[in-house]
This record gives sequence, structure tokens and C-alpha cells, in this order.
Amino acid sequence: MIHIEHRRRIHLVLRAAGCVTAMALLYSPVPGFWASDAWGQQSPTQLNSPAPAQAEPRRRVSPRPARAAQPSLVQPSAPNPTPIALPVTNPESALGNALVSCDTGSEDFEPVSLPGARGEIKLDRCYRGRDHLVCSFNALLSEAKSLLENYRKIADANYPELGSVDDVCRIKPDGLATDLQDSTDFAVRFKALRAEYDARANCANRIEQSLRDVTLPDMTQAPAILKSMIDSIEGDIKGVSVAQAQLLEFAERMNSSQKAILTIQKIHRTMCVRNQPAKVDAENRENAVMPSLRERAGPFINR
Repeated sequence: MIHIEHRRRIHLVLRAAGCVTAMALLYSPVPGFWASDAWGQQSPTQLNSPAPAQAEPRRRVSPRPARAAQPSLVQPSAPNPTPIALPVTNPESALGNALVSCDTGSEDFEPVSLPGARGEIKLDRCYRGRDHLVCSFNALLSEAKSLLENYRKIADANYPELGSVDDVCRIKPDGLATDLQDSTDFAVRFKALRAEYDARANCANRIEQSLRDVTLPDMTQAPAILKSMIDSIEGDIKGVSVAQAQLLEFAERMNSSQKAILTIQKIHRTMCVRNQPAKVDAENRENAVMPSLRERAGPFINR
């Protein structure tokens, strides 16, 4: 009995040892099994790829050119604009004489600088004070008025609208020559006036723009004073600009008249009869003779 019990214990011990061995084999990392599992998870591309080739030699990359410096985002302050130059006036003309008189009265004027938010604001040297500006504008207004009054008869003649040879021939050649010369004189005076107006109006506009950047920290009513200054300059410009607009329209009519006069002169030399008054007198005499003949033959005509 003792021997049988001993064998039974040995058998149990062996069975326990077998279980332990099986469990160790089951949970131990077997290289072949895990390698086959990982192989099954490979992609088709990896499966069909040949053995890794040797590494290609590195290509020599040329150095990139240095990038140009990017412009700064901060814009530099704009330089002072070029001063406005006034045209050279002809002192022998009426307009030139008046403008020279205005310039003479402001020879001692010194350029003025006014305070601004970013420093002193220098007014353009074309500006010699409002007194000089108003004097110049008054001279321009007088010249514009003179042109409108002295040459209106040429524009009112409506030369471009003549519609027949008789209308052309009624105009005396001497009258055409006089109007042509006057229209040429108008063109010269208008050109000088327009040059003076453009320069002085541009000067006034620049001064007005400068005044908008002025600050008057020492004045309690600074905004009101600045507005009054700007309104004054605007009023001076407006007065002469209205007359200039009227003169521009009138100058177009004068230009059309001048071109028409040149054409009419050609038609006049081509179609008009020199002894036109003699022809008219002959027609008048014929009309005067006809009634006397009727009076003499009156009884016979009635029969």
C-alpha cells in the first residue's frame, strides 16, 4: 500500500510539471512564430520589393542665390513737392503789367512756416501772402472780362453757320481780314491768361492743402480759425475759376470762328463777284424801266 501511494504522488508531480512546461512553452517568445505573424502583416509592395539596393551617391546641390532684401513695409515720408514756378509775364501787355505791379508790392514778403502735428509746415514759395494772391486774381478777372467784351462781336457773327454763297458774299473782304486778325490776337492773349491762371490757381490749391495739416496749439479756437483760413482761400479761387470757365467756353467759339473765317475767305475769292453792287443797280434799273413800258402800252395790252 505504501508503495502504491508513493507512485501515485510521483505521477501527480509529473503531471504538474508537464502543465508548467506547456504553459512556459505557450507564453514564451518563440522567434519563428512571431516572425511569421509579422510577415503576414507586410504590404504587397514590401513583399515584392527586391533586396535593398545600395544607397545612391548624394547629388551635389548648388547653393541657392541669396534672396533680395525685401522692401520695408514702412513707407518713408514723401519729399517736399517741387515748388510751383510762375510763368514769365510780358510787362508790355495789360495783364502782364497788372501782374508785375502785384509782384512788386510783395517783394519783401518772407516765406512763412506754420506749426503742424509732425513739425513745421513750410508754405510754397509761390505764395506771397493773401494780398498778393487776391491782387493777382483781380488782374486775371480784369483780363477775362476784357476778352469777353472786346471779341464778342466775332463770336456773335456765327461764321461757322453761314448757309449760302450769298451770305458769304455779303461780307466785305476787309471785314473778314479784320476779324481774322482780331481772333489771332485773342488766341495770344487767352494763352497767356490761361498759363497765368493755371500756375496761380495751383499755387492757391497747394496752400489750401497745406493749411489742412496745420495745427495751432496756442489758440483755443484753432479749428475755427483754420476753417476760416481755408474758406478764404477757397473763396478767392472760386471767384476767378467761374470766370475762367466762361472764358474757356468762349475761347472754343472763337477758335471755331477763326477756322470758319479762313474757309470763308477761300469761298469768297472763289465764288463772289467783285462788282456785286453794279449787278444790283442793273437789276434795280430794269425793274424801274418795266413799269414805264407798261404804262405806254397799257391800252393795247388791255385790248
